[in-house]
Amino acid sequence: MSEEVTYATLTFQDSVEARNNRDRNNLRKRGCPTPSPTWHQAALSLLILCLMLLIGLVTLGIMFLQTSNEINSDSERLSQLQKINHQQQDNLSQQLSNYRNFPTKEEYLKSQISGLLKQQEQMAIKLCQELITHTSDHECNPCSKMWQWYQNSCYYFATNEETTWTNSRNNCLHQNSTLVKIDSFEEKDFLKSQALPKFSFFWLGLSWDLSRKSWLWEDGSIPSPSLFSTKEYAQINGSKGCAYFQKGKIYVSRCSAEISWICEKTATLVKIEDLD
Repeated sequence: MSEEVTYATLTFQDSVEARNNRDRNNLRKRGCPTPSPTWHQAALSLLILCLMLLIGLVTLGIMFLQTSNEINSDSERLSQLQKINHQQQDNLSQQLSNYRNFPTKEEYLKSQISGLLKQQEQMAIKLCQELITHTSDHECNPCSKMWQWYQNSCYYFATNEETTWTNSRNNCLHQNSTLVKIDSFEEKDFLKSQALPKFSFFWLGLSWDLSRKSWLWEDGSIPSPSLFSTKEYAQINGSKGCAYFQKGKIYVSRCSAEISWICEKTATLVKIEDLD
């Protein structure tokens, strides 16, 4: 009887142990399942992606540093170029300023030279006048023989001839001159001061212009009222014809009348070498 109990007990224990082993195996299977191949691929892909992102970040960092260095280098070059450009602009502005000032200096020098030449010319004229006063036939005389010199003009008094106003004008033209034009009281006094025959009359280059209906000098200018006395001006305004000069006064006559005349032309420059 005791042997049967023992066998039954062992059998029961074996069966219980076997059951427990099965339960443990099942628990192991449930708690630690075997990884599947799909999960392995996903994990590997994620790992590769992380590596690629890391490499990309490192590459971008390197490129950023290189770009920053290049930008800094370009900024320095740009700054240098700007400095060079400013220097060139300053130099150009200085050159332009000098160029603008050059004409002013040149004009100033020209005006100084012109003033000196005028002074020299005036001194030469005065000296020549003194020489002519003491030596009637001096080489410095800017007028031809038989011509009288006054200021910048030479005058020819045709005292021994008489003709119409038109013919007298033509005679002056043949001598490269014109009938005299009175520009000032000084010139009028000069003509009056000449040693002329007592009853001599001289045509002037003043006549009535029919087209313009006014008195005109031969050069087309209108006579200034200030050059005439009240009586002379009144006579000219009330008459038409040609003007003549007699004893320092101006009168009007028919242009066909035959009287003497006075020619005028520009005097040549007094040469310094002719003053010796």
